[in-house]
Amino acid sequence: MMKTFTIRALLGAVLFSVSGLCFGQEKELSSFYLKTQFAGDIGLVSVGVGKQSFNRKLETDVSVGYLPKKIGGDHLFTAALKSTLLPFRPVRIRKVDWHAFSTGMQLSYTFGDDFFASERYLSRYPNRYYRFSTALHLYFFAGGQVNLTRVEKFRRFGAYYEVGTMGEYLLSYLQNPGYLGPGKIFHLALGAKMRL
Repeated sequence: MMKTFTIRALLGAVLFSVSGLCFGQEKELSSFYLKTQFAGDIGLVSVGVGKQSFNRKLETDVSVGYLPKKIGGDHLFTAALKSTLLPFRPVRIRKVDWHAFSTGMQLSYTFGDDFFASERYLSRYPNRYYRFSTALHLYFFAGGQVNLTRVEKFRRFGAYYEVGTMGEYLLSYLQNPGYLGPGKIFHLALGAKMRL
């Protein structure tokens, strides 16, 4: 009950804080954006808000994701802080701008009684039973982005794709490459953004 209230309060605060930006009279697009993402270790689907900085080469956003019980074995909620670097100038292809390469990382936290940031706070497991936190995850990714920059009615919109892995998966792969193949540790994420 408390977890559901916390998630709803967080989503409400995010939507309230950006609602003024969505309906402003400003014609020039701001550096703020809304986003939704499918997969990518923030749940099956996530929503968030972010801001571009450093001449639109860095994007930083906060997201809340949900993984349904049917897929994850339980209703899971995750919050994530994500930074994406767009180091190169976009390639102009007709009416769109394509960022052929982007990279970044995110820090996420999964809510729930079965997840913990540090096992020393859990009496049911001896210390060192788990080598990694089950609640906190560092995720590394690379991908690209397409913005509909010169499509008049849709110039606010863009889409992105990423392939990434969690830090603990990468360490496990390096220690045991014979058992864990790249297909087991890397995940595809697809998303859409709307600039405000």
